[in-house]
Amino acid sequence: MLDVIRKAPEGNVFPTKADLHTPEVTTSHVKEMARYLGTDLVGITTLENDDAGHPFAIVCVVRADDDPHEAPGIGGQVPAQNGLFVTFVLAAWIRELGFRATMAMSPDAPRLAAAAKLGTLDRTGKLVTAEYGTRVHVADVIRTDLPLVPA
Repeated sequence: MLDVIRKAPEGNVFPTKADLHTPEVTTSHVKEMARYLGTDLVGITTLENDDAGHPFAIVCVVRADDDPHEAPGIGGQVPAQNGLFVTFVLAAWIRELGFRATMAMSPDAPRLAAAAKLGTLDRTGKLVTAEYGTRVHVADVIRTDLPLVPA
């Protein structure tokens, strides 16, 4: 299921940008939408060296009883599926607003989650959150040019 969603075409960016409130209000709306879709934690951080010129990363984290990288069965894959659903729909919504949004697996996702103040990294590079400890899965990262603020 994960491969099917990841290989689905992203879709086009709507040609007319939506009238938005301030970046602070837009950030609040993005975070509310992510929570509505099912993420447990969501944060936004800046990107300084993004090849495509996306200035922001939206990072979603879902609670995970088992690490999807270590538990290939359905129990281990549910958090990965939930996270992928959230990022897929959230990225599509941003494109409908007229802004670029690309979601992808990212080896630096835990670092970006820490930069978005969702937790800290342990000595192995795994995200540790105040709410769930290490029992989390960092979903695909959304890189976007939607005007946001780190939060």
